[in-house]
Amino acid sequence: MSTNAKYIAGGVIGRLVFSSEKGVNVISTPFLRELDARLAEVEGDAALRVLIVIGEGKTFLAGADIAEMSAAAPSAGRDFAALGKRVFDRLATLGNAVTIAAINGAALGGGCEVSLACDLRVMSSAAKIGMPEVKLGLIPGWGGTQRALHLLGPARARRLVFTGDPIDAKLAVEIGLVNEAVEPDQLLEVAVKLASQIAANGPQAVRLAKRVMSRVESELLKSGMEAETAAFAEVFASEQGREGCKAFLEKRPARWT
Repeated sequence: MSTNAKYIAGGVIGRLVFSSEKGVNVISTPFLRELDARLAEVEGDAALRVLIVIGEGKTFLAGADIAEMSAAAPSAGRDFAALGKRVFDRLATLGNAVTIAAINGAALGGGCEVSLACDLRVMSSAAKIGMPEVKLGLIPGWGGTQRALHLLGPARARRLVFTGDPIDAKLAVEIGLVNEAVEPDQLLEVAVKLASQIAANGPQAVRLAKRVMSRVESELLKSGMEAETAAFAEVFASEQGREGCKAFLEKRPARWT
């Protein structure tokens, strides 16, 4: 079953919720299109000031749908990257709401990239976060390399991307990837408390502060984002990229050539 995105309006604080039948939320082309539609709902909510982004089940978002990627034509990489980047950029630049990623479970690959597109991140101590794309012979293609570089600095971003190893909430806080680590049963409570603090402030001031910060960030990231899309398309079409996805599905080590 595919992963769903649902917007739950709640006055000044709303929720964007990811869910799937088996509790393992993955990012596919249909999911990206649905997320785009839900973000249109978010943008149309005049009462909204803060949006909490959270998953249901075992994961926040476990990453891209590897089966879909493996079955796609080698030439499809650029379009897949461009679609995800457009939707995640829409999340990153929401004009009417500050966004808080409440990371309830694994946030890997594209899931990490979604959290990076949010303004703030609160993470369960039981969760893991990272960008394991290099283990599949790929690279982050939805802004992950650039947002991580901007947020963490060169050394920490390179370690996260080059090793592909997920990290726990404690280390994520230490390196500045997330703002706060909390016990699993306190995650939503803490996210709502943070959202309430933000929503209590001057709405115009918060909105304008976000606008100017988002604008500067977008300009800084622009050329790198274009380079990332081109690089993802190249590696997606390569023999190593195809082998990495195939090996993952076959549950065996990749045979790099």
